[in-house]
Amino acid sequence: MKPIYTKMDQRLAILEVIGGVIIILYWIGWFLDILKSIGPSNPLYNSYVAFETAFPLPDAWVVLLLFISAYGIWQQKSFGLYTGITAGGGLIFLGLIDTSFYLQHNLYQYDILLIPINIACIGGGLLLITKFGMIINQKFES
Repeated sequence: MKPIYTKMDQRLAILEVIGGVIIILYWIGWFLDILKSIGPSNPLYNSYVAFETAFPLPDAWVVLLLFISAYGIWQQKSFGLYTGITAGGGLIFLGLIDTSFYLQHNLYQYDILLIPINIACIGGGLLLITKFGMIINQKFES
């Protein structure tokens, strides 16, 4: 049975693509040294850089899932739901691990823009899991 996607689902797919593009732009800014929150003179710099440079591959995985999910929704395919839920779980994990590290090392004091980024990851992940989970639940209950 094929899922029926609503206009809201189509809008959510657009948000998935926007989120993926934002993650890509973040890494471009990071590697161009535009978005680093603290400088080399800060004693936390080496830990900060070591932590952040562990994320390009996991972030790329989440971006791929977001793009595949959006494509699946636009093509009215069920894999859009499952990859969206998987992307949501990845976003929550990334947001929580970032939040944990930044709180432990008091790094939010250097860049308060990290707070809405972490909230967007966690909230966006919860939204994807909840919305797409509801669609799957409706499919199996009918």
